[in-house]
Amino acid sequence: MRSRQYSRLFLVSLILLALVTGCETTQVRQAAPVDPQAAHAASLYEQQRYQEAADLYLDLANRATPDNRSLYQLLAADSLIHEDQLDKAEALLNQVQAAALASEQKFRRDLVQANLALERHQPETVLKILSHLPQNVSRDAAIRYHSLRAAALKELQQNLPYARELIALDKLQLDEEQQLQTQLGILDTLTRFKPRILQEQLSDTDTTTRGWMELAALLRDFPGAPEEIIAPYREWRDLFPDHPAVPQLITAYYRQQQQKAPIEVRQIAVLLPVSGPYARAAATLRDGLMAAWYADANENRPPIKFYDSSNPEQIWPLINQAADDGASIVIGPLAKPAVEQVARAGSLPVPVLALNQVDIDSIPPQGLYQYALSPEDEARQVAVWAAFQGYSQPALLYPSTSLGKRMAQSFMEEWRELGGDSVRTQAYDPASGDYSTPVAELVMARQRKAQLEKLKEAQEKAKEEGLTEIDYQLPPRGIDFVFAIGDKQQMRQIRPMVQFHYAEDLPVFSTSRAWDGQLSHDESFDFAGLMLPEMPWILDQDSRNPLSRTNLEAVLPPRGHKYLRLLPMGIDAYTVAPLLRRLESSDTESFPGRTGLLYLNPQRQLLRRMTWISLQIPPKVLGITPDAAGVQVVPMEIPDPTTPSHHESPPPAQR
Repeated sequence: MRSRQYSRLFLVSLILLALVTGCETTQVRQAAPVDPQAAHAASLYEQQRYQEAADLYLDLANRATPDNRSLYQLLAADSLIHEDQLDKAEALLNQVQAAALASEQKFRRDLVQANLALERHQPETVLKILSHLPQNVSRDAAIRYHSLRAAALKELQQNLPYARELIALDKLQLDEEQQLQTQLGILDTLTRFKPRILQEQLSDTDTTTRGWMELAALLRDFPGAPEEIIAPYREWRDLFPDHPAVPQLITAYYRQQQQKAPIEVRQIAVLLPVSGPYARAAATLRDGLMAAWYADANENRPPIKFYDSSNPEQIWPLINQAADDGASIVIGPLAKPAVEQVARAGSLPVPVLALNQVDIDSIPPQGLYQYALSPEDEARQVAVWAAFQGYSQPALLYPSTSLGKRMAQSFMEEWRELGGDSVRTQAYDPASGDYSTPVAELVMARQRKAQLEKLKEAQEKAKEEGLTEIDYQLPPRGIDFVFAIGDKQQMRQIRPMVQFHYAEDLPVFSTSRAWDGQLSHDESFDFAGLMLPEMPWILDQDSRNPLSRTNLEAVLPPRGHKYLRLLPMGIDAYTVAPLLRRLESSDTESFPGRTGLLYLNPQRQLLRRMTWISLQIPPKVLGITPDAAGVQVVPMEIPDPTTPSHHESPPPAQR
């Protein structure tokens, strides 16, 4: 299981350092009862030995009086959350008797419940639980309260409320290093807003907050000149002599900004083929790049120079020539053989944003970034989205092609990484045109049909006997969603086939390959409700935006649906190129691109978190693929046949 991005304990490491990592560098003390064993458990908790602490608390709970049992269960649940054992923690929290807790312990329960909600990617629940801070709570409890709220607001991208929580947190911290990191987070947030907006949104503030607003405005006036801010900063200090800003804050702020500074782009070299199998794709990428360049309002936008990279063997001379010609960054090459050559290089004269991804057995050179619209990555996002939505038993239908197998393998690997168990799989032969048989096998249609026919007979018999309904329980199906891989032609047959084979209650996911960006009214019936990840640009119909899909399709020559999504890829390549160093500086940095929310992984591959839609006219937007670090598969509870039965509608007479 990948390490979570959220701190298990204090969450300050999430908030500090601009929410970079999940390292638990700061501790919150657990208020332990007098019992020596409980004191030892609290010590283990502070040492981040959470499993041992939980075991000890559970042993205490089993031996405790009713008055103390709930407290030990609460402390055990708190420990288990930090061990990723969320289901066990929730079960313990459900056993806690609120009446047995003192008022401060009840607030601790709220903190633990909010921590659990945050781990499950439910920021709204966190804010609902922690709607106010009670009076007379301990400093540690107040710190945890503001840390949890700040993390939730950051996830919801409510930046000014997030800054308010950081300011409240800063007032409570005693450690100077912690203060420094919190204050860097405050400034990093406030400097993104114009002073006028800060004045409007934070008008009813205290002296400390006004001081932060003035300092943020000052730093906006001197974005890259630390030596020029010395005198204005002294004047600011005279105006706010009691402000908590630590002495090293300004130096640390400029150092942080320098690490995030964009690449200074004086000239862009673009390496694309003009002939060969990649030529049509390259022409579409070129259109997207130039559209972004023409839409760039910057008076100092860099010139673009194109180089023909049709021959992969000549890629090195081209890169060196581009550097000699004055290029600050290279976009391209596109062909995988050319990218492989660059990836095996010892060093690069300038940063390179390759427009494809390759896997090699050596470490790529510093300065190489890879960007591709990867179908395998979309399959992984399906796994993350399904787990995020609470599904736990996938059925995977995939074509028996090399790409279909790779996508299926990527989904299964990600599913296991998220903590999922086995995946029911079924391949189909696209050439055969037979989708009914593999779909029926996947959803166990024959068994379901037999069960439903028996139900229908029982209902008819009950009706003859004067009964209006009967109680029954169908055996668990063993799957709770279908992930079907296919193109538009294939999915137009597969989606209705799932419904036909007695599985109309199962949600069906696919990838962006399942449609071409538009639906006719005839097609909408077959695709209704199909859910898939898509790039935001496909959905952009804003006529006021020169780079929207509506406008670009009106002015550019048609390239066919096969190449449609390469237009926004070209736009993003131009826009994100200067920001690559900033994205590389932190695993929490992202950029809202036309192809998705862009971020860099440790291998410097530019990946996307895409927008989820349900197909209809127009498509319904469901949300954005969450960060996989905050998602895990929650196993489904299998119904006990001995429990009371439920009611289900009878099968239709005809299909």
